[in-house]
Amino acid sequence: MRHKAVWLVLGLVVVIGAVGWLVQRTRRVIVTTDVASVEADIRGHLPLGSSRAEVESYLEQRRIPHSYIDEPRGAPQLSHTETAMIREASRTWLIRGDIQILFKFDDHDKLIKHSVTEIFTGP
Repeated sequence: MRHKAVWLVLGLVVVIGAVGWLVQRTRRVIVTTDVASVEADIRGHLPLGSSRAEVESYLEQRRIPHSYIDEPRGAPQLSHTETAMIREASRTWLIRGDIQILFKFDDHDKLIKHSVTEIFTGP
């Protein structure tokens, strides 16, 4: 009887250890890039006044998907804006973090400002 109790306790310790390891492993955040790095790279390569072609070339070189919005209906704040998205910049087992980049241009297609924001998606 005593022998079975020892094996039962030992089995419980192994199960509790395995569950603890699994919880710790799935709670880790995996980061491939962050907002500060993206911001610094943009500032270093695309000063204000850069052309839309230069911005598009920058995004193409980094293989960042992007799209230009000329005159959207219902969202005038997005007119003359190049949007880009870095997918899975960070993730956990439950939440994914993407980095959204918006490049705003004037009427002559010159860069007047940009923004870099992390967007989280999950259940």
